Amino acid sequence: MKKLLKDIHEKTPIPEDLDSRVNQAIYRGTHSRRVLPYKKSLISIAASFAIFILLINTNSAFAESMRDIPILNEICRVFTFKEFDTKDSKKIMNVKIPNINITGNTDLENRINYKIRKTMQDAIDEFEIRAQEFYDAFVDTGGKPEEFRPIEVNIDYEIKSSDENHVSFIITKFETSASAYQDTYYYNIDLISGREITLRDLLGPNYKEIVLQQIKRQIENLDDERKFFLFDDVDISDLITPDRSFYINTDNNIVVVFNKYEIAAGAAGMFEFVIE
Repeated sequence: MKKLLKDIHEKTPIPEDLDSRVNQAIYRGTHSRRVLPYKKSLISIAASFAIFILLINTNSAFAESMRDIPILNEICRVFTFKEFDTKDSKKIMNVKIPNINITGNTDLENRINYKIRKTMQDAIDEFEIRAQEFYDAFVDTGGKPEEFRPIEVNIDYEIKSSDENHVSFIITKFETSASAYQDTYYYNIDLISGREITLRDLLGPNYKEIVLQQIKRQIENLDDERKFFLFDDVDISDLITPDRSFYINTDNNIVVVFNKYEIAAGAAGMFEFVIE
């Protein structure tokens, strides 16, 4: 798997002036102030970098301004997001939506970002309709408007892995109303070709057999408590399709994901299988 990803993207260009830009930055940093003891300097640098990354990911204006600084450009163009929190008598929304700005491929970025925004906006619109329906039902059955408890949705993202060749991340929507449920959206982007990565891309035309064989072996090794929840009437081979949900972990291995109720009772939660 690791070798496959490496082979696919071996031709990734590296800026010719990267070394000189790094050296210039180091020179400016070490000659612009008094040199501190080694250990204290490391702590200071780590703290400064942590604050820097925090600003990039929480302040879009700061992240935008950093893009014009050549030496910092590669760091800043990882992920930015649109974030908003709203609350009223019917609903509470805490939303973070990722926005890719790292590829240098404008068409790819626009296409992926549009898909993300469209999917998330549809989810938000559905949630707002649902919140209104819950509120109306509560009032229509004799509830006092001021006693209605707003329903809540949280939308956030998590980067599973990234390098100069690919980025793999998920967006999670968690909603609480009368009950709680979660939707997860998976994105695996090839930054060189500009395409979304599929299981076939990574494992070849026999991807279904490869994935199924490893999943069956891992299921056999599950403990009895976990096995108890598995459905007897589900053929997993029918679920290994070209659009099967997965992400790429930090070891560059595929992790195939089955959501609640797909192959087991809801009490078992999600199932993840690492395909090496």
